[in-house]
Amino acid sequence: MKRSWRWVEVFLEMVISLCLVAMTALTVIDVAGRYFFGMPLQGAFEISELLMGMTVFASLPLATRSESHLTIGLFTDQLYGRTRQIHRITIQIISFLALAFIGWRMGIQTSIFYHSQIATGSLRLALWPIAAVMSALGWLSALVALVLVIRALAGRDLDTKPARGTLE
Repeated sequence: MKRSWRWVEVFLEMVISLCLVAMTALTVIDVAGRYFFGMPLQGAFEISELLMGMTVFASLPLATRSESHLTIGLFTDQLYGRTRQIHRITIQIISFLALAFIGWRMGIQTSIFYHSQIATGSLRLALWPIAAVMSALGWLSALVALVLVIRALAGRDLDTKPARGTLE
């Protein structure tokens, strides 16, 4: 399982990297065209928006797997033992539910985009394929969160933070 996840991880990291490089290149070309030639790159803003969305959604499964979601350390650092375990399981369940909701809603949005043939403003790019990929990535993130919930309930992959007053 770890080996197959590693392939998914590498693929998502490549997608994220390509999106970021493409956004950077688009911005450079757009700015250079605007200021040096008086001709901005047509559709650069639209493409950048789509690439940003892909970057965010491709990052979701990675952030979920590493449990790198935003937390408030002021409170969570004070939890130990069983309380910390219950907190972690609760957060994982909430993450699963939120990510499943995102995947579900993006699936509905995909259907709306497909049936109404909604496209971007100036380039007329169909939005439904991008929304479908985002939905799939949302569902992948939810699946990762569900696996983490099951592993946490089974007592596996628990945070190994030392008890209060012990040395690491």
